[in-house]
Order: sequence, then structure tokens, then C-alpha cells
Amino acid sequence: MRLALAALLVLSLVSPIRSESDPLSGNDMKHFAPDAVQLGWKYFQQGNYETALRRFQMAIRHDADFAPAYFGAAYVYSAEGKLDEAIKYYRETLKKDTLYVYTYANLGYALLQKKQFPEALQMLDKALEIDPTCGEAHLSYANYYAYKQDWRNAEQSVNKAIKYGQKIHPELREMLEKHGVKLVEN
Repeated sequence: MRLALAALLVLSLVSPIRSESDPLSGNDMKHFAPDAVQLGWKYFQQGNYETALRRFQMAIRHDADFAPAYFGAAYVYSAEGKLDEAIKYYRETLKKDTLYVYTYANLGYALLQKKQFPEALQMLDKALEIDPTCGEAHLSYANYYAYKQDWRNAEQSVNKAIKYGQKIHPELREMLEKHGVKLVEN
């Protein structure tokens, strides 16, 4: 018995399998993260949010520093109305990449929905600081001003959003028009 254990010990020390790294662990998998994110967006566009989320989470496992993976997960959670999870993942995205304008715009919108107005407005302002043509941030401001019944500012913001390519949700359009807001279509 001792001889067999000794032989196994020697084999484990000289075995070539021991000297090779596991190809499915560590930094070797980072290069798969962009492909997983790309697949995530394809599933999202097909309306398959569950599989999209799994792909984004897979990308996070492959590369914990890959901001687009966190953003994708946050976006899915937003679309599903899971705002706490969305906010968490948007915040994680910002830890990895502080210059992606849509992270600020979408985090701002999620915070608006949670009625966390001061921070929401900070995020929207940061988005517009990075890119003054960010239609999503302007649209979120339009929603905010409509909520506050500040129709003059809502009109300015919604028309900037339209100018920068945003589509206006029919409910928002109806509410704005009901209060005399004139929409300037492109």
C-alpha cells in the first residue's frame, strides 16, 4: 500500500497534466467575454431576456472587468422592470468604465423611476456633460419635467430628444400634447 501511494506521489509531481494550466479557468477566458456580450444583445433583440441575461453573466464570469457585460445585464433588468438589479449593475458598469454615456443616462432613468431624483439628475447631467446630444438623457429629463408638471422644460427636453433621434412613447406623447406641449418632429 505504501509503495502504491509513493508511486502516485511521484507521478503527481512529474505528470505533464499538472504543469499545464486549466484552459477553462483564469485569464485565458477573457477573450470570450465580447462574444458572449454580442450573443446577449442578439437574444435581447429577439425578446429572449432570460438567455440574454445568461450570456451577459457568462461574459462577467469570463472577464470581471468587462464593462459592456455589466451594462448588458443592467439593460435586461431595466427592460424587465427589475430596477434594483438594474441600478446595481449600472453602478458596477461605472466602476469599470466611467465614460460610457448610456450608462449614466440609463442609470438616471432607473433612478427617476425609483423617485430618487437628486441622484437621477446627477446621472443625467453627467450623461449630457459627456455627450450633449444624448437623446436618452434628454428624454429622461422630459419624463422628469412631465412628472413635475413643468411643461415648458418638458417641451424643451422632449424636442431635444426628438432632434437627437429618440422615439417618444405614445403615453408620454399623449400626456405632453394634452398639456399644450408642441412636439417638433424631424
